[in-house]
Amino acid sequence: MDLTKSFQFCFDISFDKNLNTHIPTAYIVENTSEIKYLDKKASTTVLESFGIVFENLNSNSKKILTVCEALKPEFIFKKFSTKIKSAKTIADLQKDSKIDFAIRQHLKINLDSFYNLIVQEQFPLSLNMGAEKDFYRSRVAVNSLCFEPQIRFNKHEEGITYTLSLKENDTIFSPVNSSVEILLDEPGWLIIDKKLGQLKELNAKKLSPFLKKESIGIPSKLVDDYFKNFIPQIAKKIDIEANGFEIEHRDQIISCTIQPVYDFFKNCYYLNLYFDYNGYLFDACKTKKTHSFVDFSVANEPKIIQFRRSPDEILYIDKLLAIGLTKVKNDLFGLHSDTEIPDTYSNIQFVIDRKEELERLGFTIRNLKLESREISTETHTISASKEETKEDWFDIKIIITIGTFTINFREIIPNIKSRERLFLLPDGNYFLIPSEWLSKYSSLAKLAKTENGNLLLRKSNFTALDRIPEIKNEVIDEAEYTSSDLLKATLRPYQIEGVKWLLGHFNSNLGACLADDMGLGKTLQTLAVLVAVQEQLGFTTKTTNFDLFQNETVIEREPLKALIVLPSSLVFNWYNEALKFTPHFSKMQYVGNDRKLLVSRLETSDLIFTSYNIVHRDISILEKYNFRYLILDESQYIKNKNSKIFKAITKINTAHKMALSGTPIENSLDDLWSQMQFINPDILGSYAFFAENFKIPIEKKQDENSLSELKNLIHPYILRRTKEQVLKDLPELSEQIYYCDMDPEQEKLYEKEKSKARNFLLKTDGSSADKISIINTLMKLRQLSNHPKMIDQDSEIDSGKYLAVTNYLETLVQERQKTIIFSSFVTNLSFYTNWCKENKIGFCEITGATPASERERQVNLFQEKDDPLLFFISLKAGGVGLNITKASYVLFLDPWWNPFAEKQGVGRAHRIGQLNKVNVVRFISKNTVEEKIIKLQENKKLLSDSLLEESYINDEIEVNLEYILGS
Repeated sequence: MDLTKSFQFCFDISFDKNLNTHIPTAYIVENTSEIKYLDKKASTTVLESFGIVFENLNSNSKKILTVCEALKPEFIFKKFSTKIKSAKTIADLQKDSKIDFAIRQHLKINLDSFYNLIVQEQFPLSLNMGAEKDFYRSRVAVNSLCFEPQIRFNKHEEGITYTLSLKENDTIFSPVNSSVEILLDEPGWLIIDKKLGQLKELNAKKLSPFLKKESIGIPSKLVDDYFKNFIPQIAKKIDIEANGFEIEHRDQIISCTIQPVYDFFKNCYYLNLYFDYNGYLFDACKTKKTHSFVDFSVANEPKIIQFRRSPDEILYIDKLLAIGLTKVKNDLFGLHSDTEIPDTYSNIQFVIDRKEELERLGFTIRNLKLESREISTETHTISASKEETKEDWFDIKIIITIGTFTINFREIIPNIKSRERLFLLPDGNYFLIPSEWLSKYSSLAKLAKTENGNLLLRKSNFTALDRIPEIKNEVIDEAEYTSSDLLKATLRPYQIEGVKWLLGHFNSNLGACLADDMGLGKTLQTLAVLVAVQEQLGFTTKTTNFDLFQNETVIEREPLKALIVLPSSLVFNWYNEALKFTPHFSKMQYVGNDRKLLVSRLETSDLIFTSYNIVHRDISILEKYNFRYLILDESQYIKNKNSKIFKAITKINTAHKMALSGTPIENSLDDLWSQMQFINPDILGSYAFFAENFKIPIEKKQDENSLSELKNLIHPYILRRTKEQVLKDLPELSEQIYYCDMDPEQEKLYEKEKSKARNFLLKTDGSSADKISIINTLMKLRQLSNHPKMIDQDSEIDSGKYLAVTNYLETLVQERQKTIIFSSFVTNLSFYTNWCKENKIGFCEITGATPASERERQVNLFQEKDDPLLFFISLKAGGVGLNITKASYVLFLDPWWNPFAEKQGVGRAHRIGQLNKVNVVRFISKNTVEEKIIKLQENKKLLSDSLLEESYINDEIEVNLEYILGS
């Protein structure tokens, strides 16, 4: 226990008549060298008043408080009264023998745990403190003591005198001469003369007669009955001394048995050896060398049998060490050294797996005992099969044979889900589920459902069968692809692979997400797939295009009917790309105020381009049609499962689905769930199921098993290639951070505002600010890091970053370098566009207020003309969909939490068609939130790296407030 803390926990044990045992109560006091009175119980409210957060306590403090809670009479009544609704008291429950037994087991386990923790941590303890709360007078010593019983028999003419003594270290004493309080029968815990200790090898009830007298006389006529009924229970545990008996010596090892031993503090089982000397088992962990007891098997001819341990025991120990086991503390054996073992049963599994080898080495492997039940060491076999049923489900059959028992896999599903390896067999013994099954069958157990005794798995979850070699698992076949003359483009090799991959999913009626890096041609690959699908289905069209004022297209055969949903800013890009690469397709833009005049043509067009906002507004119209393909570009637009856009998209009727996104995970795993739910509904279960089984374990607990399982489930449906992987001819990308000093007056103002922010957001009363307040407050600090005029347009204070950026831009303009300048703030961009106007420097500009037609004009102007050299773009408005390969510099004026937005911006220039080296420069004001943001981005590359080989940052602004606002 760490006494440097400002508090300490104390405990009192008092006798409870209803439970017929001593029950502990937890108290808390300010840390002091001498505790006199206890008046504050360690309740939740009191802990809070001490400023204590339960989860922040050390593990043993949490354990002992939890145990005390579990031993409260009200807790016990609530726990065991569920089956007897009429019960009013614990006494009512105890009338049922099974419940009474369960209560006694509950008390025994938790009380033993309590006393072990008291001794281990040296928690202050009192006995029967009473109403005056006088801890000082009631306190007992809690040193690690053992009271070892010793029995002596003296044979004489009248019969036998039986004496029981206790040994504490080297002191032997009679219980009758001491103050003895029996706390727990078995395992035995006592308080003797205000000292807590354990009674070894004997049920404490056996002490009761000797608390009143020193010895018991047994008349000759009762000797045989007494020893037959009483002695056999203790003779094999406790050393017996006797006078007046014949002696027989036994010192040969008959057999060596391996048994598991539970380590409460390590939460695992180690292995112990027991040597049978023909009538007595010596525990290899114990130092005891001899044992004696009185044998009354022959009437009226009692004799002493004396067992003595043999040096040959070391031969068995050497054999265990030779096959890979290690000696741990207390002379137990295990696969690992004395460290925390993640698998509770790994050492038992070792014995089961190598049973035959151990038996050849001379060990007896039988009756492995856990919790009074045996563990089966029988070999097991598995047979498994799957059949495809209607409605895209697999009917799975897995049968496990264990000895003479046949178990259906669905019976062990609860164990797999809870990771409980002990499975109860029909004969009452345990089968230890192999640890590899917990991962091998984990996905199947989570995702399959049982129906009429059958195990059903959704076809789209076929990867749940990947680790089950008994089941052949081929669902998505690679499609054949030959480039068509109708596609007016030459595909690169990686793009051909992408088209094949998408076609394979189309043919298997499974959705897919093409998550290639920005600039790798997701649009072209999609159009190539649609051409292949059209030819595969035998659909051809006569005309190439129409708009609102053209005559209706004449269709020779059924149209493709692919609805392509985009951010509104990208509709013209896609439409133009389709005109260029697939002129034979009939196309329509379902946009604009007059779009409803085009409704009749939704059934007759190959390609229908529309925006997310229009889908949301017109879902009552669109949901009436059946589209062959529904394609979402920048599919992260549906990442919010509660948004109207997501809900509208899920109402559209379609046979096939495709998502396109360079950033399928932007902020959290919620983004991934939404998009997977779109392409293959329920592939990751309901959101509640997904959160419980994946989101929380991965994001909060960094659970590698859950991460691996999720990756396996989504892997067949997300294809991601980076530019570095597939475009060996892409020019070099250089990235640097330009640190700017703030103007002295700007820095003073910033520090003043930061101090206000700390006081507002990091409240001393323990409450936390709401997320909107956090965002707004940090936004103000970000703005001030860029330019004081962003928070006060009349400010006369200069901006250090503004001077640095304009100097940098001046140099780039002199060197005739085409440059894109991104900012999260339109106001920030205006400072630099005004600078351009003042210095007669031409520029292009796109913000959220720029109409679609003007966006196209600005891009074409920058791409096709030598001037202007500078292109100012707000990050939100221009981070996607733009192809600006003429730029060789990309500047970011202010960082944001999510590096994806910046990566999208870089992708506007560093893409197919770029011939120049691309230089990325991020301008950061020193000693501000901007610098902290950059460091957070660097430190938070974990989750998406594992799932998609893409960088990712979680939304942990609140968690990192102290760091962000620190000096």
